[in-house]
Amino acid sequence: MSRSLRLAVLILPFMLGACQSVAPPQQQGSELDESTLKLLTRRHEALLESRDNFKVSGGLGIWTDEETLSARINWLQTPQALHLTLEGPLGVGTMQLEDSAGSATLSRGERLLARGASADTVLQQGLGLAAPVPLQELAFWIRGLPGNASQVMRDEEGKLSSLRFTDEQGTHWQARFRRYADWDGVAVPSLITASGGPYSVRVLLKNWAHVTTTVVPETPESNNRLPIPGR
Repeated sequence: MSRSLRLAVLILPFMLGACQSVAPPQQQGSELDESTLKLLTRRHEALLESRDNFKVSGGLGIWTDEETLSARINWLQTPQALHLTLEGPLGVGTMQLEDSAGSATLSRGERLLARGASADTVLQQGLGLAAPVPLQELAFWIRGLPGNASQVMRDEEGKLSSLRFTDEQGTHWQARFRRYADWDGVAVPSLITASGGPYSVRVLLKNWAHVTTTVVPETPESNNRLPIPGR
């Protein structure tokens, strides 16, 4: 065997060993990134879940190819109940939706428009929609929580970027979290769009605030209104 050939035989095992020693750190780095993302997600969601007494204002738009329904909203939520004010849907004035202890009602002034076990179906009946809009899931989405989503996508900070949800009627919904805002050091959605069945939904959110005592829901003030979201 020539001298050069013997030298190659001696060097080859060291080269192979070096190649094998390089691969594990790259794999470990990938696993570390994934674990870091999971940690960021858990921390972010824990903060969001702890803020279960809040109020937020904004705008809600629901539309199909044939019609558009728009309203300014004032959303007040506690662990026990949801109080939602809708101002201006279909030009019929202000509506109040109350959802508590498995019973939901929609009223306008002293007139009861709809009553049922689900806020989704009550809103459907009150607005004359052909199918329900997932209002109960929206109670999670507006805080940036996935709720009962079957598929979730997140950004590099652990915040929701999109999700998929299937309601009790089998309608498949896809929601996208377009923009976020800061609420006392925590990122919360400021623009959400969703589509399911014949409907598209757009939600604008602003003026997040903590609620520490029982508060009677207020009608949004005329000097602090968001534009009604359009198509």
